[in-house]
Parts: sequence; structure tokens; C-alpha cells
Amino acid sequence: MSKKKVLIVTQEMHPYTALSEISNIARKLPQHIQENGMEIRVLMPRFGTINERRHRLHEVVRLSGMNIIVDDDDFPLIIKVASLPEARMQVY
Repeated sequence: MSKKKVLIVTQEMHPYTALSEISNIARKLPQHIQENGMEIRVLMPRFGTINERRHRLHEVVRLSGMNIIVDDDDFPLIIKVASLPEARMQVY
């Protein structure tokens, strides 16, 4: 049987942004779900405070290239990914 797939969307996650206790919960919950046999991905905004070099963020070309229209403005969507090696989890 194939694993269930879960997408968690959060505004903050340790170690990328640690503004409140939510960042710790957002870090531990996906790992717990993954340890219970589900395939997990985490999606969060890349705020300017996140260091791309330190966290080894790189662009996912196959997911980038779309545009998002907000009001009358057109913004390019650039998807980047980092891995949490100790959890074997990808954060987009």
C-alpha cells in the first residue's frame, strides 16, 4: 500500500524562523507524522531573514516559472527547497 501524502503549510519553522513556540511545533509535528508512515512535505514563505546559503536552499526549476497575480500586479513564483537531514524531510 502506498504512503499517505501530507502537506503542512506554516508561517514559521525551526531552524529557518524561530519567532515563537509555533516554530518548534511546526518542526516536530511533521517529523512525528513521517515516523508514523506518511510522506510529508512542509511549505512556508521564504522571509528575508532566512539565510539561503546556511540552510542550503536551491531552486526547484520544475515547480518555478509560474506567475501569481495579486490585484493588478504580476509576481514570479520561485519555489526553493531545503532538506532537514536529521528528519529526512523537505521544506519548500
